[in-house]
Amino acid sequence: MNIDTILYDFHQTNCIGEETVNHINTDQDLRTRLLNYFRQKQDRAFALNLLDTFIGIRKQPRNNMPAEDLMLACYILGLHGQIEDCLKIWEAKSIDFDTHCGLDIQLVMFGGVNETINFLATQTTDPAQEALKYIKRCSACGDFDGLAEYFSPQTEPWFI
Repeated sequence: MNIDTILYDFHQTNCIGEETVNHINTDQDLRTRLLNYFRQKQDRAFALNLLDTFIGIRKQPRNNMPAEDLMLACYILGLHGQIEDCLKIWEAKSIDFDTHCGLDIQLVMFGGVNETINFLATQTTDPAQEALKYIKRCSACGDFDGLAEYFSPQTEPWFI
């Protein structure tokens, strides 16, 4: 399965099918190609749908969605640079105890530490305020000191 086929199918149906999910979950080469593709091109509708699909699978009682797959989808969405997407990534981090512990908080910060904090400070929802408190604690502990390298195009994230 290649990226052009995946994107074509998505834009025809507005959903990401089980076959595509299985390929993304198991094909290391495809994961790397997806990362490289979205580092160069934008398709936010696909990126949002991919993360929503993975979140939906993770929320199922007998889910088989590892945090690493969620992280890939979060990273791809973050590459689109829409600061409001930090809340969608926070949603993924907040699915359950394992994702809260296992999904890197750095993914929420794709827009920059100060920019994300400033954005969240303008939001009044409970999830935004929870994210803001958590991020401030993480920032004080130095969790974002290597953020530039984390998102560097020369670095392949460990979860790929």
